[in-house]
Amino acid sequence: MPESGLIDSSALPAVDVASDAPAPPWEIGEALVQHITFEIPVPNARRNLPDIVTRSAPTYGRVSMIDRSDSPVGPYREALLMVGCRVGIIPALYVVDAVVNSEAARDAIAAHWRYLPSVGEINVERDDDAITSSFDVGDGLTVTLHSPTTDAAAVAIVRYDPLLVVQPSNGSGAASEIPCEHDVRQAWLSRSSTLSYEGGSRRHPWIQLRSSNAITAVAAVEGQTIEAAAAIELTGA
Repeated sequence: MPESGLIDSSALPAVDVASDAPAPPWEIGEALVQHITFEIPVPNARRNLPDIVTRSAPTYGRVSMIDRSDSPVGPYREALLMVGCRVGIIPALYVVDAVVNSEAARDAIAAHWRYLPSVGEINVERDDDAITSSFDVGDGLTVTLHSPTTDAAAVAIVRYDPLLVVQPSNGSGAASEIPCEHDVRQAWLSRSSTLSYEGGSRRHPWIQLRSSNAITAVAAVEGQTIEAAAAIELTGA
């Protein structure tokens, strides 16, 4: 039998934030992205997933950094910590934690897509050989993602599963996905990407879900169309 997450969905914090940002869809002209996917222990994955979804097999996490050069709320950067899961038979990436460098982006994301990033510093350095980003994820923890860009690849190498958000609803949970179209223009296979961590405590989700064994890593330049959140009907609901 598939193993469910261990978080009580009904006890998740409800996200209810007002924003005057334009409603989706959002057209993003250009975004610089880094993705690294890695193995995580089964218990750690389940502890960070709600009980209305099941864990992936094998269990994996993903860290993404997106540097959006434009948006309806201006340029902003976002770092995401996600865990692979399934909603019924649908593969998805559950958003465990996120940080943005803009209060306007935080409020818009919370209002339109129902997850609440923290606001922190996100630095990005890019040269001919690599992209390096570092982000303050709170509680004294800084995460750095280094992605070499010397190995150009076909744009089809950049693959996406939908982002998943769960909100409490009627004594259980309600799942929604965030559809996004990706117009990938350049891509790199970043085989020797690294994630490093400075500070923080063992209880921090970024530490609980830290990279153990990298599966794949890519970097890309792309356009994006971020659609409105779409409810997912749960089997047996």
